[in-house]
Amino acid sequence: MSSPSKNEKDGGYHAIKGFAYQFDASLLRIFDNPSTMVELEGKQDLSVNNYHIQVKHRSGKFSISAIASPIQQMFRQFQRDSSAQYILHCHFSDQEPGIERELTQQELDRALSDFPEDFDQSTCSKFLSAFKISFHENYQEQFGQVVRLIRERLNARDDVEATYYHAILHGYLKDAILTNPIGSRGVAFRKLRAAVSSARTAIFESAYAEQCGYERYLRAVRKRYTLRNVNLAAERVFCFECDAAMDLDILAEVALTLREKYCARPGDPPPYLTFRGEFDMLEIKKSFWDAGARFNDGTGYHGGIFRMDELVSPPASDLTIKIVDGANLASLMEAVRIKEFHDFYVSEIFDTPHKAANASHVFVRSFEDLLQVL
Repeated sequence: MSSPSKNEKDGGYHAIKGFAYQFDASLLRIFDNPSTMVELEGKQDLSVNNYHIQVKHRSGKFSISAIASPIQQMFRQFQRDSSAQYILHCHFSDQEPGIERELTQQELDRALSDFPEDFDQSTCSKFLSAFKISFHENYQEQFGQVVRLIRERLNARDDVEATYYHAILHGYLKDAILTNPIGSRGVAFRKLRAAVSSARTAIFESAYAEQCGYERYLRAVRKRYTLRNVNLAAERVFCFECDAAMDLDILAEVALTLREKYCARPGDPPPYLTFRGEFDMLEIKKSFWDAGARFNDGTGYHGGIFRMDELVSPPASDLTIKIVDGANLASLMEAVRIKEFHDFYVSEIFDTPHKAANASHVFVRSFEDLLQVL
């Protein structure tokens, strides 16, 4: 049996590096077009304005055979949409960054030599006018460009902080691709800024607790919840990041505290509670019921069909807590005008799936601490 070649053994490394290069190319396009939505992994790797872009990083020398596959992908789309422009954003070791060039007819013929679909010469001529190759820096140099732009545009204090933001933005782009269908993966500069701002909030809260003392931090949070005027008529959501060490009885006590604080009078809207992380929803519901924290979850009974209207407007008025599954949270926040979103997190803050008028994030080491805060 023959041993695998170096390229075969390094296949995973090159794949990961390729995705990282593509994400950095995406960030560059977003920074260059701050007011425009950039579509990720849609019709091509990237789409911005009327341009569809494929991104490739190669360590070897340039050849038409090395780019035949992305040319064929873009040619196939051009057959369906000849109004757009097409760019191959790429790096090759023997090509100077910043150079752009077109294909010759002979080069296109070679690239399409094994193209499985029929095409005519007129389409080829039009594609040659709509397509160009754009050579760029290698992975490390492009990474350096992105870090510099993060410092300039997102106000990172130094390269260390900019590199941290870079990792946050890569995670954000990955989530945008994995959690949204094709056609709904648009990212604009304001979304990058919001992702970094959200991370800064988490850093500040946990760093404040670490540097100033956790008890002092809890007192500051308590002021946040006790000194402000409470609009009892407002709809609000409380989100709990759970882990295996949480005390279900304490969580039920927190739920009762929220009920007493925000649903004290007849007609006050019950608070919505949602959970994320590591938890058993059935065990949470059992602990709530045993503690007298009667709730409505939109199903009518365990195992019933979820109905949004039953959650929003329950038939029984004595159910003064509402539990919403994380999968239904976005739909709820579109159906109901949520004025406040409270995120109690242990390790990572939660971005609201829908714009809330007032979102806050509170770092806690245990839910028992919330009994001091609320």
